[in-house]
Amino acid sequence: MRYWLWWSLEFPLRSGGCLLEDWRCQQRFWRSTLFYGWRVARSGASWQAQWERIARRACADGIALCHDSAPARFRLWRRACRHLGPLDGAEWERCLRRSERAWLSGWVGVGRACSRL
Repeated sequence: MRYWLWWSLEFPLRSGGCLLEDWRCQQRFWRSTLFYGWRVARSGASWQAQWERIARRACADGIALCHDSAPARFRLWRRACRHLGPLDGAEWERCLRRSERAWLSGWVGVGRACSRL
């Protein structure tokens, strides 16, 4: 019974918190992208240089968005693993921990590779 209560009451609330955190990350992404794009567009550089700067910054901001929005999702999934009921939640939690490390280190690797271009 306790699992059903968690899934019916607390999970929707936690999901809403996760979505709110994603929204905040997206706001930072759009704010950074738009203000930087506007500042570069108003600079005196050639249009090729402007596009290169904007593309480089958009790539970096996109990587930051994917990296920064992940912890809230993984927190929600770890809590959900604790409330799986008769299923083995500990095994799922270990899998999530490995997945989170791989996800975050993968985005760090992508960022490093893009910075060398």
